[in-house]
Amino acid sequence: MVKLKEVRKKAAESLALCLNDSPLADVDYILKSLGFSKTDIILGEKTISAKELKIFDAAMERLKSGEPVQYVAGRCEFMSLEFAVSPATLIPRCDTEILVEAVIDFCKGKESPEILEVGCGSGCVSVSLAHFLPDARILAVDISKDAILVAKQNAEKNKVSDRVEFRHHNILEGFSDLNFVPDVVVSNPPYIKSEDIKTLDKKVRDFEPCLALDGGEDGFDFYRFISKNAILQNGGLLAFEVGIDQANQVSKFMSERFKDIKIVKDLAGIERVVLGEL
Repeated sequence: MVKLKEVRKKAAESLALCLNDSPLADVDYILKSLGFSKTDIILGEKTISAKELKIFDAAMERLKSGEPVQYVAGRCEFMSLEFAVSPATLIPRCDTEILVEAVIDFCKGKESPEILEVGCGSGCVSVSLAHFLPDARILAVDISKDAILVAKQNAEKNKVSDRVEFRHHNILEGFSDLNFVPDVVVSNPPYIKSEDIKTLDKKVRDFEPCLALDGGEDGFDFYRFISKNAILQNGGLLAFEVGIDQANQVSKFMSERFKDIKIVKDLAGIERVVLGEL
């Protein structure tokens, strides 16, 4: 039996030697996933069992390879909710909370809003919307069957599976087959230029699903198609998350059909969300 403070110190030093940019934080993330509290970790006086240590050591080896800590732990927090994640899904990021909050603001006061999410991945957006909008009905689609399985698990985990339906669907084949005319279409689609995938950070390039990153030759394939073809109720909202320096071009795509185009900045001051009403 070894004390947490000893395990924590040794593991963080080992990760630092592998050029991990947040060794102590990653060690603590894994310890939390094993059930140790923040107080346990800070005080460091609790012991770790042989079984826990075996799991912990295996996790450290995965971290040393550069694998993101969220995949190693199999979990991630988003909108103060907990989500399962796997290599079939992107890791939820705090920037996307701006997108969720924008849709929540639009739907407040609406009776039983209906929402379509395009490219649901882990389900973090749809599940969060269902959690914070208890009258909402949500249809979430994704091209990845593996991602759909993770999303369903997250809906069940967060007790909203009765109001979120997940379907396997390639949105580039169209909206009409969905037989769903929502009040909101929301999407954080793939938006990296195809040729730029190879230049991404190793943790993204080597571990996150390319299918959820590749936005085509110019990065705008999905924005272009969804803006032109999305089916919504009159007065409905189209809400996109966008990459750095993409907001103005996405606004132009949307302005051909939508009005009252708004751009919302994230906490770092980057134009992150584009909104428009039909």
